[in-house]
Amino acid sequence: MSYIERIVIQGFKSFKRKVSVPLLPGFTVFTGPNGSGKSNVAEAISFVLGMQSRAIRAKKAEELIFHGGKSKEAAEDARVFLHINNSDKSLPLEQEVVVSRRINKAGVSTYKINGKTVTRQEIVDILAQGRISPYGHNVIHQGDVMHLVEMDPVDRRKAIDEISGILEYEEKKQKAYKELERVAEKLREAEIILNERLQILERIKRDRDMAVRYQELQKELDLVRAALIWLEYSNVEVDMKELDKKIIELEKEVVILDKEIKDLDQELEKEEKILDNITSEFLKVSDSVEVSKKLANLRSEIEIKRDRVGSNNREIERIREVLNRERGGKSFISHLKEFSGVKGILADLISFRGDYGTAVQVAGGSHLNDIVVNTSDTAVKCVKHLKENRIGRARFLPIDKVRSSANMSLPRGAIDWVSNLLQFKPEYKMVVDYVFSTTACTKDADTANSILKAGNRVRMVTLDGDLFETGGAITGGFFKAAASGDSKFFKDIERLERENKDMLEDIDNLEIQIEKLSKQETKAQSISSEVKKIRFDERMKKFREKRKESYEKRLTLLQKLNENKIQRARFEAKEDNIKLQWERYKELEKTLGDFKEMKEYKLKERQKYLIMEIDKLGPINLRAVDEFDAIKKDFDVFKEKFDTIMDEKNTVESSVIEIEKKRIEVFTIALDKVNKSFRDIFRELTNGDADIRLQDTNNLDSGLIISASPSGKRLLNIDSMSGGEKTLTAIAFLFAIQRYKPSPFYILDEADAALDKVNSAKLRDLIKKHSKLAQFIVISHNDEIVRAADQIFGVSMEDGESKLLGIKLPEN
Repeated sequence: MSYIERIVIQGFKSFKRKVSVPLLPGFTVFTGPNGSGKSNVAEAISFVLGMQSRAIRAKKAEELIFHGGKSKEAAEDARVFLHINNSDKSLPLEQEVVVSRRINKAGVSTYKINGKTVTRQEIVDILAQGRISPYGHNVIHQGDVMHLVEMDPVDRRKAIDEISGILEYEEKKQKAYKELERVAEKLREAEIILNERLQILERIKRDRDMAVRYQELQKELDLVRAALIWLEYSNVEVDMKELDKKIIELEKEVVILDKEIKDLDQELEKEEKILDNITSEFLKVSDSVEVSKKLANLRSEIEIKRDRVGSNNREIERIREVLNRERGGKSFISHLKEFSGVKGILADLISFRGDYGTAVQVAGGSHLNDIVVNTSDTAVKCVKHLKENRIGRARFLPIDKVRSSANMSLPRGAIDWVSNLLQFKPEYKMVVDYVFSTTACTKDADTANSILKAGNRVRMVTLDGDLFETGGAITGGFFKAAASGDSKFFKDIERLERENKDMLEDIDNLEIQIEKLSKQETKAQSISSEVKKIRFDERMKKFREKRKESYEKRLTLLQKLNENKIQRARFEAKEDNIKLQWERYKELEKTLGDFKEMKEYKLKERQKYLIMEIDKLGPINLRAVDEFDAIKKDFDVFKEKFDTIMDEKNTVESSVIEIEKKRIEVFTIALDKVNKSFRDIFRELTNGDADIRLQDTNNLDSGLIISASPSGKRLLNIDSMSGGEKTLTAIAFLFAIQRYKPSPFYILDEADAALDKVNSAKLRDLIKKHSKLAQFIVISHNDEIVRAADQIFGVSMEDGESKLLGIKLPEN
């Protein structure tokens, strides 16, 4: 173990001149009268080790410097050199270590190790590796023993804290507490932010769930609608095929009848020639016969014209019936005249510039044949009337109920809303807006496409009939405008009526001629009668009746044929309309699955349910789906940070628990070992018993109680002992501390001051015993102590300056 080989003192306190004191490893005593300066030797050692001025009986740094005497000048500075034998290499330096400290009057200290200038902390850190400390319990200055006796139990416990090393754990714990406080604050702040974000997330989640539910319902609704359209398309195709078969059959029958009528006409022509021949035989040269012939021809011509007028009238009636069936709502107006609130067909209530015709026809579609009424009550009455009388079905637009959902700005580049391109009475504004105000009119498809690309989701129609739906579907191509109203049918009726008028006028003229010729008829009565008889022969009558029957049958077949063709045209229009609708849903065809197998009424029930469910949802924020994903991502990132902080807090808390656990463990081990040493040393000194314990065994921060019972006495608290007993107990405690954490040397400055001769002897023996293991430097003027020393230095005071003298006592 290392020890102090030499101490050199110059200008320190009472030592003016340079004094070099060689020391041995064993038991050395510095003795002398009070006031001689012997304690300054112990303080010089503490000074060079780095002890502060106030701890070595000096209020100011300059008080450590020799201040002079009557005949001696004050020193400029104080210097102390400590030569340490480092043969055991307990210090990370050479075999001999020289530690020095110089302090000037300004209080500035200079530290050196082996001649190299270092800081005080470097001195303290290096010496600590060899268990040398300026504040260690191995240095007992004057009054330290009584201070230990008189100190507070908590302060007394701190001695155990120091030697056990739990101060390190206490520092770690305090640092951990600060860290825990910092983390807890971060956690509180993060928790506030997290709760705020959670509330936002939950609100957005509700919107997202509604949006997702809406999308699911809308997706299924699209599938149901697609299935209905697909089913309707399939039915139309079947109906058209059946209708095509009927049309072919009817056309074949018409061809057969045409041939039959042609054959009959040829037969009639032959019979007429025969009749003419017979007549000519009877009317060779007679004028009256000629008159009769003319009369017969005129009457025959009148009969033919009257037959033609009858045929034309039947054709007119047929066309009108067809017209009524085709016009739908228009045909119902005549049946609904009894209701005062019926305004008319929408197409008849509006007018527009010619170049807008195609756009208006495409934008209005089937609504153009809707019947406009004043109120919903009128509409219901009309519906009941049509149903009760089995007239048909029509769509009604009540002025008091229909409302337009339009509330949008006209897209830039559009001509105008279609509703603004129409002329109509003010009372029809709500109906016109309902049908046309949500459709914008554009010049051409390129303009509409530009508006669509700009993000405007609005229904648009071009001047040449291309249609852009809000859902994205685009319908266009060559558009063949429908005939204006029913002009074709009206032209046919007008032509037939004009033809009838002409023929009736011809009949009137012919009858006038017959009347004139009848007056000229004289001699040929018998011939005329015979001719008349032949003309109206039974066979001719049968021919004509058969031709009339065939002709009427032909007209009936033509009527059926026209009806079927009209029906087919309707089917074609319906098919085209379905195809337009299918454009929106055709991409869903592969996903229809079981919907294709469902009955139409089931699909409609499901459609009704889905629409009701969508309506229940109310306003939907579709952006919430994307917003939720973004906010959820941010929330998860922040939640991860929050969890990291929480983990950090748990880690710190665990660290505190582990530190405290280790602190208790280390303190308990140290206390037990010190207590054992204390009891052994006290027994050695007094042959009595002693004990140290915490005031509260469950509280490591409670005070330390020292109890002892010198031989023959009961166990007493240290505060209840006599002065000598207190000193011995305190010394035993100090030696127990040193035994737990041994130092290479010990300094006792008048630790025996309160001991009598007997107890001094006990202390002497204790020191002598321990000096074999460590160096003891004792300041004392107790003979019992002095005589036992291995080396003795006498200290005296001359003219304010301390002087040292080596003393060798007799061996006995």
